[in-house]
Amino acid sequence: MSTQLTPLGHATFDELRALVRPHPEELRWLEIPWVTDLWEGRAQAARQNRPIFLWAMNGNPLGCV
Repeated sequence: MSTQLTPLGHATFDELRALVRPHPEELRWLEIPWVTDLWEGRAQAARQNRPIFLWAMNGNPLGCV
């Protein structure tokens, strides 16, 4: 089976970039004022009498180092 590749020109690149870049509705989570310090988040939640949403994973979801 032979696969023919299309050269990556300006138009092809723009098309491909539009496919892989997140759309505005996929970036709504960036509007949330996330608290990245667990102790501060706990204190803030206690002051506001609100629950904590804890996101734990391998790696940093915010891209912080």
